[in-house]
Amino acid sequence: MTRRAADKTMAVSSHGEETRLKLIQAATPEFIEQGFRAARVQQIAQRAGVRLSAINYHFGGKEGLYLAVLRHHGEQAIQQQPLQIEASLPLPDRFRFMVHSMLLRMLDEHQSSQIAQLILREMANPTAALDDIYQRFQQPQLQQILTLLQQILPNAEPRTLLRCALSLLGQCVIYVLARPVIARTDPHLLTQPNGLAEIENHIVQFSWAGLMALRETSHA
Repeated sequence: MTRRAADKTMAVSSHGEETRLKLIQAATPEFIEQGFRAARVQQIAQRAGVRLSAINYHFGGKEGLYLAVLRHHGEQAIQQQPLQIEASLPLPDRFRFMVHSMLLRMLDEHQSSQIAQLILREMANPTAALDDIYQRFQQPQLQQILTLLQQILPNAEPRTLLRCALSLLGQCVIYVLARPVIARTDPHLLTQPNGLAEIENHIVQFSWAGLMALRETSHA
């Protein structure tokens, strides 16, 4: 391949990646606001400033674009806020780090990933993409949480650990899911300067006390 041909190939490839990213960025708010089934590919193409045919060309259709959006934001969340915890830290510090990371993924407006909003939409009305997202992102992340909980509660049964993990996730997710209710109940709870840190402190203190109570019960 000549130098000119190589440069042309790279330019085409770069343009293709740029178009793909434009479509993913344009599709994200459409899927969050409308859900997969009600989302309109015409609106997405218009937002991206590209031809409608580009969706089929790059993603094979609406389903492929939706899956690409989920994967894009899932990968961003892991890269920006991983749940990997330094094993040398004391258990309470590892637990706080895990809560901190989950809250940042869900509530930090400076994070470019919008996986929390997308997953909530997907959970409310599951599509064929759910199995892929579960295997690729949710199951490995859930396993990290369960592994840490098992170290905190070494005598607990697997089902008890799962309930603990779901309770912990629920405390974080509620701040995304119930944002309109929270805003009407206490308009400053989510917007005050130290709001995220205070939410973190509450979840850590509340949950750690519950875990210690379970540990005492298991030793009784």
